[in-house]
Parts: sequence; C-alpha cells; structure tokens
Amino acid sequence: MEKVGLKDRLRYRDVSWLMPGVDVMDVLARLGSETDHVSGREVRAFCPDHHIYTGRAPSHANWTVNTRTGETMCFTEGRGSNLVWTVCRVLDCGTRDAVAFLTNRPGDLDMGELAISSILSRASKARRPEEEERQEVRGLDVIAREMANRHMSEQAYRFFVHPPEKPYPTDISKETVDYHWVFERTWGYYSGRVVVPFVMKGLVVGFCALDIEGKTAWLRRRPGKTEDDYRKVLYPSGFVSGKCLFGYDDCRKGADFLVLVEGAREKMKLWQEGFADSAAILGSYMSDGQMELLTSLMPKKVVLMFDGDGAGTATTERVAEKLSRHYAPELVKRCFVPRGKDPKNLRRADFERLVFGR
Repeated sequence: MEKVGLKDRLRYRDVSWLMPGVDVMDVLARLGSETDHVSGREVRAFCPDHHIYTGRAPSHANWTVNTRTGETMCFTEGRGSNLVWTVCRVLDCGTRDAVAFLTNRPGDLDMGELAISSILSRASKARRPEEEERQEVRGLDVIAREMANRHMSEQAYRFFVHPPEKPYPTDISKETVDYHWVFERTWGYYSGRVVVPFVMKGLVVGFCALDIEGKTAWLRRRPGKTEDDYRKVLYPSGFVSGKCLFGYDDCRKGADFLVLVEGAREKMKLWQEGFADSAAILGSYMSDGQMELLTSLMPKKVVLMFDGDGAGTATTERVAEKLSRHYAPELVKRCFVPRGKDPKNLRRADFERLVFGR
C-alpha cells in the first residue's frame, strides 16, 4: 500500500463525513466481496482484504461494515478498520485513489468538494529508471506474489481453449498458459478473471485481467448492472500500454523477423505455434515508446498480424505508416487474417502461410 503520513492517518481515522456519498453495496460488488445480509446500517459480507492478512480467501461471511460510519470489522481475524483503508489495501493504492473509488468518481475527483486536502506527496527515493516506472502501476507487488503461488481452475484453462460466446476456438494449451505465468483471481476486484502478467527485462510492469464468464453470465450474476458496466479486459490503475511490449523478453535481438499482434492471447498463441519472436502492442495504437522498444530488438523484418476486421486493417495501416520512419517498405510485411478471425484462432500452418507465403 502507498505510504502516507501521520496527518493522512489522522484525517482518515473517522470517515463518517465521506459515507453519505458512498454506495456501500456497489463498492462491495466492485471489490468482489459477496454480501450475506443487511441489518439496519450493518452489512455482513465476505472480508475483501482477508487474504492480505491470512494468505487465503475468506470461507465465511464474517465481516461487517457500517454504512453510516464506514467502520469495518473482521470477526474471524478480530481486526477492525474502515472502508478507506480497506480499499487502500485491496487495490494497493493511496487514500486519494481510495476515496475516488468509493465515490465512484475516478479521474475527476475534486477533493475540495469533500472538504479534505490532497494526499501528501510520497517521499522521493532513488530508484533505477525502470523501477520508477514500475512503481507507477498499482498492485504489482500483489501480482508478483500471486505468480509465485499460482491457482488455475479447469474453467480458467477452458477459457483459453474456447472463450465463451465466441464462434472460433483459440486452443491455447495449458503449457502455454503456465509458461506465461497466468493465474486465476478468486477474490477482490479482479475476481472471476484470469490475470496475464506483463514481464519486461525481468520485471512485472503491468497486467491485464480477462473475464472468463462472458457478458451474459456476468450480467446474470449482477442484476443491478447493465451492458455498459461490463468490461471484458481490465488493466490496473496507472498502467500505460504504450510503455509495454508484451513478449519483449521472448524476442531475440537481431531476429530474422518479429511478428506484431494486438493482444496478449494472440502473442501466447504465436509462442505456442513456434513463433516466439513476437510481441503484442496491447491495443490498436503503437506508441513512440513501443517503437523504441521494437527498434532496440533490431529485427531484420517486422510482420504485422492484426485482427481480421475493418479495425484490424486500419491498425495495420497506422502501424505500417509509423514503421516506415525506421524501416524500408520491403522490410514491413502486412498479413491479413481471414475475416471474422484473429491470430489466436489460427494454427501453425496458417501462420506459416501468412508469414512465409507457404
């Protein structure tokens, strides 16, 4: 959790002033905490930060929160707290971000409206440049710990074979999933998702959390939510995809060619089919930072392989135009995936045909 000073600790000892603007039931749902029952101002639920102190998810709804004062109590652990500090621990963030999360107003929070000053600046520390960048992303230390103690259910593995509500299978194997340190989150904000860590230069620099239920099942379990609330992919606070090339550490310097794709699973499928010199730009835009990372690998040729739809074609042209500043036209190959598919739906023979023309 982000370190805060004594003044902040005193300021958030009593959070009753904040509670009129907090929908406690919505907060618990977004934290992935299942509610058991409500009695007056007391809500009983599964402790959202139980795992931080015990190393495991709670087995009983033995945690309460007062909707007027924001005070919390985990009776299993005999530990009291309040909602601000609970959110700080679960999301590994500071108090300002926690208040924004509680009031459901990320990004544009006016702390003056809430009658509190902004959080004290964190003490500056001498770090390596890559470590400084790494610390901007919330929750990386938690992710690193979970990578070392991975959990994957059969449902999570099946998601990589054939995602729900999709017409084509991906057939990504268990070996591939395990190689990329993917794990399943069963508690907290990212519960019901698989987390794909992004490792560069030996450090975890970010991650994505992929929903394994599908939109229909997600909405069925959350009757108060709408389709606008659904997010297939979640990224942590502070993560900037333009600073990352997923698969960077797999790529050899000076390789004959390097395949660029959009998403993490496309990269995983290419690795599985023998195309380890491949990386994902994690979206439809390639940043200057990603260009620098790519050129540092010095591939002799760059192969573009984006989704087989209009958006994928547009991405291909945008990235090709950007690459033209560093590569001659004959060193950038455009591969067009069959319409309606994307690289994670293809097999080795398909990749060989697209890359080598076989």
